[in-house]
Amino acid sequence: MYSIIFRPNRYNSFAWTNIIALLLLLYFGKIEPYTVLFGYFLETIIIGVFNTFKMYVSSRHHKSEKSIAFLIPFFIIHYGFFIAVQSIFVFVLMGDSDVISIKEPFHLITNYGIVFKLEGIEYIMGLLFTTQLAKYIFDFILPKKYLQFTPEEIMFKPYVRILIQQFAVILAMFFIMFSNADVMAAILLILIRAAVDFFLVAIRENEALLDRIVDKMYDGKTSKEELRKQLILYSE
Repeated sequence: MYSIIFRPNRYNSFAWTNIIALLLLLYFGKIEPYTVLFGYFLETIIIGVFNTFKMYVSSRHHKSEKSIAFLIPFFIIHYGFFIAVQSIFVFVLMGDSDVISIKEPFHLITNYGIVFKLEGIEYIMGLLFTTQLAKYIFDFILPKKYLQFTPEEIMFKPYVRILIQQFAVILAMFFIMFSNADVMAAILLILIRAAVDFFLVAIRENEALLDRIVDKMYDGKTSKEELRKQLILYSE
């Protein structure tokens, strides 16, 4: 059953496009290995931006307990703080490396300015932005998923994905810092990220796999229907 997770289909086409494009860019020398790491890290910001749009669209079809005028600023502040803390941690790590010149990890604007000047960052950001835009249109707007979830539910949706992604990024950074296998670290990160995407897509689109996971998680307290809804939400 688990072989279907990686089998190409219209649902995981974005993940396949992402992995193939990144590997080709890396192979032809259009991007540096460390640019892949920072690109994935910056993608968390892109995901947060699109999540605010999802919250707003959802609010037009759901009567929220709290005003969307409160929820969106709250999400931006909370999510922004979350990213800022992770950014400082990454800049502390990279400050002792030869990859980029980081003098003060807490100077986030200056440090991100350095990151945006990395070789090939425009390819990475263009690809990741396009992928997230396509997912927003074809996986959220067109299927009308804004009718399934409230703004409050959507607000917490990105955290599971970015926690996994950031863990993989930080792991790859350690790999680069303490070895000379920077290309292998970038490839490893691309493959780990792709595997996560394939698995999350399979949860959303494959009923048999979703049922199996729900059965394993079921503890008699939370209904299976609620578990299914939460899994679909956090796999978006």
